[in-house]
Amino acid sequence: MKLSVKISESIIKRLANITNSCCGKLYGIPTKDSLFIISLQVDIANTDTDSDFINALPTGIELCGNFIISAEASIKKQPAVSKSVLLTHAIENSDGFSFYIEHNGQYIESDYDLISEQEINSTFLIIRLKGEIPLKCELSMSQIKEAFQIIHKTVVPDFVYSIMKSNVFILENSNVGIEDDIGLLEFCEEYNNFGESFNRVKNKIMNVKPRILEINILQQLTKKSDDILKEHAPIVILEKYGSTVIDTILQLDSLVMVHDWTKISQLYDILVNSSKKILKLHELKLLDVAEDKINTKNSKHNVYHFYPEDCNHFITLLYPEFVNEKDLKSYRENLHRQLLIGSPRPCFRKSNKYIFDRNPNSPLINPHEGLKNTDNDGTVALVKGKYEYYHYCQNNMDDSGWGCAYRSLQTLASWFKLQGFVDRDVPTYKEIQQCLVDIKDKPANFVGSKQWIGSTEVNFVLNTLLGVQNKILYVSSGADMDSYGPELVNHFQNHGSPIMIGGGVLAHTILGVDYNQQTGIIKFLILDPHYTGSEDISIIQRKGWCGWKNLDFWNKTSYYNMCMPLVPREV
Repeated sequence: MKLSVKISESIIKRLANITNSCCGKLYGIPTKDSLFIISLQVDIANTDTDSDFINALPTGIELCGNFIISAEASIKKQPAVSKSVLLTHAIENSDGFSFYIEHNGQYIESDYDLISEQEINSTFLIIRLKGEIPLKCELSMSQIKEAFQIIHKTVVPDFVYSIMKSNVFILENSNVGIEDDIGLLEFCEEYNNFGESFNRVKNKIMNVKPRILEINILQQLTKKSDDILKEHAPIVILEKYGSTVIDTILQLDSLVMVHDWTKISQLYDILVNSSKKILKLHELKLLDVAEDKINTKNSKHNVYHFYPEDCNHFITLLYPEFVNEKDLKSYRENLHRQLLIGSPRPCFRKSNKYIFDRNPNSPLINPHEGLKNTDNDGTVALVKGKYEYYHYCQNNMDDSGWGCAYRSLQTLASWFKLQGFVDRDVPTYKEIQQCLVDIKDKPANFVGSKQWIGSTEVNFVLNTLLGVQNKILYVSSGADMDSYGPELVNHFQNHGSPIMIGGGVLAHTILGVDYNQQTGIIKFLILDPHYTGSEDISIIQRKGWCGWKNLDFWNKTSYYNMCMPLVPREV
């Protein structure tokens, strides 16, 4: 049967932007009759991330082939067969990409289909495996290797895997709590493991966000009777010498990517492999520490899962617990180059980590997503990345009538946090007011008051608390807002941060514009902080609390100030 090949749209998009010759590896998931190519890795000399890249990908994704980007008009000679597939592209060739499948030692050109992020997330499930293992050993390369060998031989084989929100336990030769061997999708629908993270439209799952199934690792603490009989009197050998000891807890927080028809009976081996994979990442990091012999305090590593928008798949990294973001800059830059992430924005800072478990009462993220485009036929420029929607009466605080600029400020601050530019919480009202008092902009009695603030104060607070530089744009009348179309388009295209705008007694957040240069007509994507209801996205979009507005939305008799945060170009 002919193999059906599907390649992630994000891979083709990134490769198409390459202007120089390069080559690299392709990673994917083989199924019964298809190959899904999910990720890529550019070959870069002298990089310290080559060895653990495959371990950073979810279990289930494996090395499946290579790609070549050539400056020549045609690629005449194919390389020696090393993997099953090859994707080639001649930069000067307008015909696009050529795809080859290895057959009997030869590459045969084949067709392929593009697959979107939504289709990937509607086909595969993400299993998040969580547990922990104590580790105590001498900080030396030989002792670390020996300690991990013992863990692999004695600890991992006794793991039992517990599926959250159910009474199902997965063991080596059997499953407890479930009689029928059903597929994961059917199982999760039965136990409502996904909640409302996906829905069905005419029996087809339509999903953008990854569907997460959580499984915990359990360890056997009670000894078997046979093990007790085998015990003997201990032999103790004392040897006195100075050494540094690692005494830490290894976070077994790993991800698995599997097709949703995968059977429950097939999970055990997959979960064991995922456990070993995260252990391998820990071992590699500790061996680096032992080899360094300087930063031994960095033996404690925490697990971070990232979901870069340019990649549309997860990347799992381990960072030392006590490390400055600046010290990891070169590591992050290498990852950007390997993954062909061209955007000079943070993707792998700690604050960029993927949020699996959000409080249902937390502010909504990106409520503008899903809105229909306007019929303006202009240049559409929108906010880039994620932000939180802050509005009146959140956290049981009645700020109706005076807190709209505070809420808009918080939305702007959340954008910088979620993009990874800052590593601090969104400032509270008290922190905002205290900041303005500290810089002598307001008197001491301003703290705890219900006094308004405007775009100037928003600028001061963002600059003082977050280190963010801003541009203040003055508009003499709401009727003149259309004349700033080109400048607003430029801001969202080059910076992509939300804009706070204040005029009269009202403040709003601008998330984007649709500007038609020929007609001069402009429409504004507005996030309204005056909303007082619950975090209900359907109401917010349907009632226009987040939506497109015409020029007449602005008061013709009021002047406006826009606080436009400027974004640094750094990873």
